[in-house]
Amino acid sequence: MLVFAVALAVALLLIPEAAQPRRISGVASAPPSTRTAAPKPAPEPAPESATLPEGVPVTEAGDGTWRVVPGPGHDIGTGKELLSYTVEIENGVDVASFGHDVDTILADPRGWTGLGAVTFRRLDGPAARPDIRISLTSPGTARRPDLCGFGIPFDSSCRLSRDHRIVVNLARWLRGAHSYDGDLPGYRAYAINHEMGHALGLGHVGCPASGAPAPVMMQQTFGLANTYLANLNRAEPGAAAEVRPDGAVCRPNPWVTAEGPTPTR
Repeated sequence: MLVFAVALAVALLLIPEAAQPRRISGVASAPPSTRTAAPKPAPEPAPESATLPEGVPVTEAGDGTWRVVPGPGHDIGTGKELLSYTVEIENGVDVASFGHDVDTILADPRGWTGLGAVTFRRLDGPAARPDIRISLTSPGTARRPDLCGFGIPFDSSCRLSRDHRIVVNLARWLRGAHSYDGDLPGYRAYAINHEMGHALGLGHVGCPASGAPAPVMMQQTFGLANTYLANLNRAEPGAAAEVRPDGAVCRPNPWVTAEGPTPTR
């Protein structure tokens, strides 16, 4: 035993300094553990991720009425289900490209027409009676209780079934969302496809798995993390009942057919 003890002491003296436990500010590091470390949870977005990004000036409030924007009358898509729509802009708001942008998004094969089930038909004129009105609306007007409200205190768009109207929030249209990190065209495509999904009868869903493209019916305006969205929706019980606080964080995705499995009603 004495020989073994002496040999052990000599061996310890010969260990290079690099192999000694590290010390930081005079405090020895913890000894290595033989237990497997638990996987770290997916990162959560910053609390301000649902806020409106900085950007161009936004008209705070129009006059609460909308004008129909003239546009082409050709059909978009080849599906059997026909959904007519008008493009409208609130009086007091001026975004000349809005109608063209909406048509382009709806015509993209990565959107709802790519599933082959729906055809969109744009109508115009004061006598139009569309299935859905796509209305660009100032944030002050959109916050009205009879429109999108402000229960979750962040600007957003919404779909009103009683009025057959999609309220597209002007502030979001011009500035986007933090989740899209400056990709304004991508965010605009998401906003139209998401709200049109509601018009087609779909509700909100959560992120299926960390790192996956976000489903178009996820509330990407507010964020990409399930836990964050679930907590946010406590202000409006039932607003996102399918979102579980499970830590999954998705990647932004504005399209329908690019997200994987086909959404179901």
